[in-house]
Amino acid sequence: MKAEIITIGDELLLGQTVDTNSVFISKVLTPLGFNIHYKQAISDSKQAIIESLDLSIKRSKLIIITGGLGPTKDDITKHTLAEYFHSDWRWDKDVLKHLESIFSDRGRELLDINKQQAMLPALCETLFNRKGTAPGMLFDIQGVWVASLPGVPYEVVEIMEHSLIPKLKSEFNIKPIINRTLTTALIPESKIAQKLEAFEESIKNRFSLAYLPSYNIVKIRLNALNSTITQNEFEQTWEKLILELGNWVVDTTDSPISEQWAKILKEKDFQISTAESCTGGYIGNQLVSVSGASTYFQGSVVSYANQIKSNVLNVDADLIQKYGSVSKEVAVAMVNGVSQVMNTSVAIATTGIAGPTGGTEEKPVGTIWIAVKINDHISVKQYKLRGTRIEFMLRAFNTAFVQFKNLLQHSK
Repeated sequence: MKAEIITIGDELLLGQTVDTNSVFISKVLTPLGFNIHYKQAISDSKQAIIESLDLSIKRSKLIIITGGLGPTKDDITKHTLAEYFHSDWRWDKDVLKHLESIFSDRGRELLDINKQQAMLPALCETLFNRKGTAPGMLFDIQGVWVASLPGVPYEVVEIMEHSLIPKLKSEFNIKPIINRTLTTALIPESKIAQKLEAFEESIKNRFSLAYLPSYNIVKIRLNALNSTITQNEFEQTWEKLILELGNWVVDTTDSPISEQWAKILKEKDFQISTAESCTGGYIGNQLVSVSGASTYFQGSVVSYANQIKSNVLNVDADLIQKYGSVSKEVAVAMVNGVSQVMNTSVAIATTGIAGPTGGTEEKPVGTIWIAVKINDHISVKQYKLRGTRIEFMLRAFNTAFVQFKNLLQHSK
């Protein structure tokens, strides 16, 4: 069933806000059997909303709109939809009661402008929002569903999961189209595509592959092209894909690298620490982004300055003087130092030149040494990473994970 997403907000068009809502909505709708054919980002204007709806209603059965439901004058979505669908107004007593409870808990006065959030178009069904003040709205216009949600990401998640998706499941009898995603790393997309050329030819008309590159990793999604494909047929094709890629596969799920790392650390009952120079604590930040990180993460030393490497991590100053702070020798000393200071079985150390300045002919921008230690085994490697400083850190994190997995495999 065709579906599309309309995101409203000048801040999206100006680049002030990243649109995470449409990514989430697509992820939860696709497994239900909805095909997202279009995504539109439009301005906070009545004309833009009307023009987008005119197009969308002709081509899709489900339209999800996000943004523009706040109490201020620039939030015009609710009034535009009421006018567009020729709807009168109604008070939603449950929403008003919810608003009174929220403002009472916060010790704030419920102003008339806030009460207006409970005034909704009479033609819509309320999509209750337990985590915010703006309820969602659902219109059924001659079999086309138009859902309007607030723009705050965690409120979109709340309404989708607890209000809209249950209604979609009960109303539409759609057989989900099967797909699954695996993760490869440190292999260029073009090289993977070349390796899989014969495999793709063998599955055409029944399955397709999608390549999703991102910062030294490439995720590959296997898609069943129609609902007649059985689960057994899909599984057989999936196993063939994994065999074709061999040890290029670092994980057979779509999980973020941070979650993949957490899973291994928990399973092995490892404690991990990091000593970071050029990555500035980014690896540690990503490790603790996963719930339950306290069971495996001990801490991080951001040793950006050489005196921190020496005074905290016990890196010999003569070693830095002889080889330079960006060197194999210093990376090894850092990983040994942090594992001792933190008393961990696993440690990661990074030292490099993130750029865009600071590079030399011998050590250009993008140079990084990554050292990984598991018990008494150490792996230390040099890489050349590209991109902005934050992209450099993202690549370093993903690369360190692959190096960790490889060392784990070879240290058994």
